[in-house]
Amino acid sequence: MAPISIPEHNLSSTGGTYDVNESGIQFRHAPGLPTPKDGTEFLSRLSNNLSLRVLDRPSKNELVFELIGVDISFANALRRIMIAEVPTMALEYVYMWNNSGLIHDEVLSHRLGLVPLNVDPRLFDEYGFDVDEDGNPAATDRNTIVFRLDVKCGRNAKEDEKIRKKMEVKWKNEGLVSGYDVADAQQQQRGGGKPKRAAAAHDDIADEPMEDTTDPSVMNLSVADRAAADAIASTHVQSTPIDAPHRPFTKHIYTRDLLWSPQGDQLSRFPLHSSGVGSGVGGGIRPLHEDILLAKLRPGQVIELEAHARKGVGKDHAKFSPVATASYRLMPHITIVKPIYDELAEELVNWFEPGVFTCEPTNEDGHRVKAVVTNPYACTMSRNFMRNPVLKESIKMSRIPNHFIFSVESVGMMEPAVIVAEALKVLKEKCERVSGLADDAMAMGE
Repeated sequence: MAPISIPEHNLSSTGGTYDVNESGIQFRHAPGLPTPKDGTEFLSRLSNNLSLRVLDRPSKNELVFELIGVDISFANALRRIMIAEVPTMALEYVYMWNNSGLIHDEVLSHRLGLVPLNVDPRLFDEYGFDVDEDGNPAATDRNTIVFRLDVKCGRNAKEDEKIRKKMEVKWKNEGLVSGYDVADAQQQQRGGGKPKRAAAAHDDIADEPMEDTTDPSVMNLSVADRAAADAIASTHVQSTPIDAPHRPFTKHIYTRDLLWSPQGDQLSRFPLHSSGVGSGVGGGIRPLHEDILLAKLRPGQVIELEAHARKGVGKDHAKFSPVATASYRLMPHITIVKPIYDELAEELVNWFEPGVFTCEPTNEDGHRVKAVVTNPYACTMSRNFMRNPVLKESIKMSRIPNHFIFSVESVGMMEPAVIVAEALKVLKEKCERVSGLADDAMAMGE
């Protein structure tokens, strides 16, 4: 692993630091820089000190980066915008034609709304941008995605399979696209012919697992994590639920049963053989995950509905939020004020703060090894070393007020780096709006 360069901590640029002690964290003030004379000096100082660097990419949906030289208000605004103001597409309106299943209409509609869609929201307009002849907002292929769900449970697996095959003919005639159609198109694009489908409607899609294209990470997965990931991937191939004897047949309704109804030129804009815009494996416009359980039906029960997806933001509803988590922590600053040698150094490295310190060979005063700080990014601020009175006096720990380490985990419809970029655009628009209002107010005052 390449050594990590650690920025220097300048107290004058931060106005102080957060000292870490046994009782908690206490802010220690320090003489700061003078107040900028005007906006030009402020922007010049900000641009000279601002720095953004990617630290880690654990997976396709995760991003760790550091933001240096900004106030905590800027960092928190960026975090809140990523959570609540970056637009995405989600199912907004559900038209329930028939539902004789156990799940109530409202509950089923709520479950559908929380299904993440594998589509880039930047390719769609806000609802209301297009209007009809009377000036009212109109639903078009540029602002609305239409899905349908038309399922019925047979008396047993054999009858249910006959019903599904009969329904497939109807769906194809109506131009509807299911998860099976996407799997077929992608398999043919790879030149492998048509994949074999599952025998029952509740079986998983029989498709080859996608190739792992995850970039090498600075913090590599452990053997146990890799084994768990391989186990999850292997279960994606095919699994058939086992029905208990002497019980009525149960049909499982998954997100792959949602039928995409292309509107206008959507089928040409989002071809089925594409690999998807997000981190999903589906082409066209499909749910991000095809194996999310929506409902269960017993013989004779049916669900018929139509759902429309619109563009929205997380502050209106959590289903529009593009991130699962978006958080930050302050950068630790660790200084060894007294040398730590031999057994005490090994104890510090292996037990108190693993990954932060390392032992280096030394000949100082006849000692074998000496503890040095190598990776403060790995510090969790546990303060366990303070239990040892010698280490407590030998190590000084603090947090840098203007150095933030962000962790962003995307739901999947957009890459985390794209979410950060879109959040910065939203923040820029907010600043320009406030600046414009201030200019207008000054002009009115004159």
